[in-house]
Amino acid sequence: MNTTKQQNKFVKFLRNHAALLLLIFCIVAITTVVLVVTLTRNNPVIPDEPVGTNPDDTDKNKPDDSTDVNKDPRPTEKEKIKVYFVSPVNYTSVSMEYTDGEESKFVFSSTLNVWQAHRGVDLAAADGTQVASMYDGTVIDVTETYGMGHIVKIDHGDNVIATYASLTDVQVQKGQQVAKGEIIGSVSTSASYEFLDGAHLHLEITKDGEITDPMPYVKGEIFREVEQD
Repeated sequence: MNTTKQQNKFVKFLRNHAALLLLIFCIVAITTVVLVVTLTRNNPVIPDEPVGTNPDDTDKNKPDDSTDVNKDPRPTEKEKIKVYFVSPVNYTSVSMEYTDGEESKFVFSSTLNVWQAHRGVDLAAADGTQVASMYDGTVIDVTETYGMGHIVKIDHGDNVIATYASLTDVQVQKGQQVAKGEIIGSVSTSASYEFLDGAHLHLEITKDGEITDPMPYVKGEIFREVEQD
């Protein structure tokens, strides 16, 4: 009987003080969590074996500069400049112009006393005036004939061949490489077919095997685009 009364009193106590008991339980729970967190922060867990970074592994993961995918595989295009032909001689006048015998009229040769096509230009200058190469090239022939005197023929590349005639004191030989402006001989009257025209350089130009007017080359109107080093 007494035991039953005691149980009823305990149940009644719990009912009357439920809110207080719940508050006490919450305070104890929060205090426990704070205590656990504090103890864990002050005592960090140290692993049995330290974990480090292997330098070799780092190098393996590092991209190789030689295989950089961001690099442009195309070669850098070099800048191009214009290189012009130059006059081969400091001439005073054109004593005989170029004609092709078709579209251009014939010219009169006072030496031969005939009207004829003139496949070059005669650049009059004082006897002994130096003659230079109009452009870089290779000497492909050095000859002498009765009609045109001493002749130097130079391959200037790109299928352009220049024939320098009525020369004297030739300074080059067959097979020699010459630079633009390099002296190859001097003006004279060695061309017997044009003797009465006085000292001059007889100049002929062929392009792709066809005879063409030399004056655009003489006047510096012809150029090539070359890569600059």
